[in-house]
Amino acid sequence: MNLERLGSITSELSSSLLKSIVVPPGGLRGWFARHRSPSNRERPKNGRPDGWSEDAHEVASPAEYPAGPIILMGGSPAPDEAVVEAVHLAGGRSARVAVIPVAASDDPESAAAQAARIFTRYGMKKVEPFLLNSRAKADDPAWSDRLFQYEAVVLCGDSTARGLAILRATLAASTVRDMVRAGRLLVGIDAGAALLGSHLFASDKEEGVTAGLGLLPGLLIDTAFTQSSRFGRLVKGVSGEGAAVSLGAGLDAGAALVVQDGEAKVLGETTVTFLDPHERALVTDESPSGLKVHLLTDGYRMSLRLRRATPPEPTQAAVK
Repeated sequence: MNLERLGSITSELSSSLLKSIVVPPGGLRGWFARHRSPSNRERPKNGRPDGWSEDAHEVASPAEYPAGPIILMGGSPAPDEAVVEAVHLAGGRSARVAVIPVAASDDPESAAAQAARIFTRYGMKKVEPFLLNSRAKADDPAWSDRLFQYEAVVLCGDSTARGLAILRATLAASTVRDMVRAGRLLVGIDAGAALLGSHLFASDKEEGVTAGLGLLPGLLIDTAFTQSSRFGRLVKGVSGEGAAVSLGAGLDAGAALVVQDGEAKVLGETTVTFLDPHERALVTDESPSGLKVHLLTDGYRMSLRLRRATPPEPTQAAVK
């Protein structure tokens, strides 16, 4: 068995941190083969993240998961299965989709075009850039009225800090929330996905956690997870002050989560890592013991309410 990936995880943690690791049938061999990390990776700095932000904005309670579908993509390449699912959930190839590069740090037009190609190559003809690139636009009723005319919304970009600065506590953010509650599709790609939890990392390179948009309550989402060696950062995020009710979700590039009614399904060839700190309340010292780690592959589901993973449903051939 190749233990390189396991070593990269345990090098960031004390021996008492992991209470259990849940993996798919077949053991760790196949998972390790797909998730090798560089042997010279840097150990994260010690310390705990900043305290939770007290910014005033709407965050739903853990019981208020939106009925509308939300698809989270961890980064390029986008899983084909997730794109096909998005086309279906949006209402088909004729659905009108707004691509908002709200988290693009450099060239929003290019970021929107790149995200649009993910869907147009599957035959969607009405995937349109929606350049909501300032708080003034995000708070303008005319822009929100235009946004509400779309059947689906895609948030994309590479900077959570940029996306948060533009969108949080604005009329546009409320409009997106209303659209999801009405059953319309919302897709988050890379930093656009990270924005949707109740909490998020303030920037790509920092460990401090702040309040997110709250469309997926109780979640702290990180993307390009294995590729950017972010396991240690997510551990600190869910173990910090005020994080006892959070469930950490680390999406690899090439993986996606389809979330409906509080249940998330994994799609793609890579892995989604869930960190569940629900037993930390039983620990009296400062060590974040009691953390449960779920390493889930294609077809696995996670109940965000019950924090319980379930295997893929058996296929008809397997039943026979």
